[in-house]
Amino acid sequence: METFFPCGPVRRSLPQNGNSLEAELNLLKFSKMNGAGNDFVVVDCSESAYVFTAESIRKLCDRKRGIGADGLILLSKSRIPGCGQVVMEFFNCDGSKAELCGNGLRCAALFAHEHGLTRDTSITFATGGGELAAEVIGRDMVRIELPVTEEFEKHENVGGFTVFKGAVGVPHAVLRMDGLDRADILRPGRLLRQHEAFAPAGVNVDFLEFGHDFSEPVQIRTYERGVEDETLACGTGIASSARVLAKFFHAPADLTFRTRSGDLVRTHLPDGDAGRIILTGPAVEVYRGTAPADRFELASVTAADSPYS
Repeated sequence: METFFPCGPVRRSLPQNGNSLEAELNLLKFSKMNGAGNDFVVVDCSESAYVFTAESIRKLCDRKRGIGADGLILLSKSRIPGCGQVVMEFFNCDGSKAELCGNGLRCAALFAHEHGLTRDTSITFATGGGELAAEVIGRDMVRIELPVTEEFEKHENVGGFTVFKGAVGVPHAVLRMDGLDRADILRPGRLLRQHEAFAPAGVNVDFLEFGHDFSEPVQIRTYERGVEDETLACGTGIASSARVLAKFFHAPADLTFRTRSGDLVRTHLPDGDAGRIILTGPAVEVYRGTAPADRFELASVTAADSPYS
């Protein structure tokens, strides 16, 4: 069984609240958040020190028997000078670790600011996708900057589809589909996500519908790797789509996307810089709670047994 220690090697301090009520009762303290309907369990590792396994993450994210979420976000103050203010680790609901999550990054920024990990509204994060910037710009609204880590290229006749494949931290395949609102995207989503052309890592699959002049919001639906289903929104998918539309469909630098949740997310491509995408959208803390750690098979970490202390 794969084991994940929170917040990575030699990057964080263990909690200083060992005598807290939550610690005494062995309760996991968390927040439930969402970015445009893409929902997460968020844990401050400075307050909750547990060993997370792939199995415990799956149980935590189970919508019928657990808290329920598309993924888990672990946050802590960075211990390495010049390497972000906050460390962010992201796990899909199947327990797999991902380098980056755009909606998750917006939620992480709001959490870090409102829970005291930093007082700044402009925050840098150390992530699996490198150091990333975020800014809390208003009530439940966050702007983030995402990198194009693999340039998008056109691939024809992949399972009968023409797709544009690249990466914004994580791999995406983008394609156009008419009648998107009523379309079944699960079958083509599964086919492309697991297609041999994108093996072994696979891809997230983004379906778009848009007009010729982009005067109306671009409709987007995403089949997410690691969730293995459609999610209500995908931040890196929106960023990937903005890059594809600019490169292959002559879209303007500023676009608005309408997600499956009905939320609007805006993108901006800086002049002369194809490697960066600015994304602005909602991030909401729905509630804060505690849950019995042993229900999710979470073992506590102490200074004596942690390899990261």
